[in-house]
Amino acid sequence: MTENRYKKAPIPYTRIRELNVWTLSNFLSVLRVLLLPFIYLSLFHKTPGGDQLAFGLMCIAALTDLLDGWIARIRHTISSFGKIIDPVADKICIVAIVIFLIILHGFPIWLFVLILSRDVIIMLVSAFLIRNYKIVFPSNLWGKLYSFSVVLLIAAFTLQFEQKVILQLEMLVVMLLFLSSLSYSFRYIRTYYRHQRAGTNNRTASGESGGTAENSVSSPADE
Repeated sequence: MTENRYKKAPIPYTRIRELNVWTLSNFLSVLRVLLLPFIYLSLFHKTPGGDQLAFGLMCIAALTDLLDGWIARIRHTISSFGKIIDPVADKICIVAIVIFLIILHGFPIWLFVLILSRDVIIMLVSAFLIRNYKIVFPSNLWGKLYSFSVVLLIAAFTLQFEQKVILQLEMLVVMLLFLSSLSYSFRYIRTYYRHQRAGTNNRTASGESGGTAENSVSSPADE
């Protein structure tokens, strides 16, 4: 009965089996990070033209984020490494650009601390799941909405929108930050306890069969 309930409600994640590094989609993920120095130099001039150039480079970085997944699917080069490097590159870009805006355009430090804390916690928990269970979670809807709201806020500070618009976007980012954090927390805790329960069941089955059962945990999604 326990096994049947486990199979009816699988959690979407990818089990790591290989690290296919040298693909076009992974290169696009790395390219986003390589654009950061040019974005900073454009913002550093503190001119309308420089701000617009920085925004254009940010749009190119966002375009690579859209293209890398699409290219990986059509070229059948989806890899575990790509699922890791894509969100890591996103977080590096967002954190770096926000730091640039703190220095040059008055981005609020308190909001940066919230954004950074969320990303650090997610990365630490993800590292734990990779290390112990060899699995990677894809981003869910709340995570995508949160990331999009941060992008809008970054654009508003880059192009120096009116303060009223910026304040509304700040409130939206904070709301989606907490909602996405709750969503990820639920998924992580749910996965952890399911794997703990599955491991206990495997050890019990192994003992009953004289130690011949395999002690690795398999995801229903991988069957």
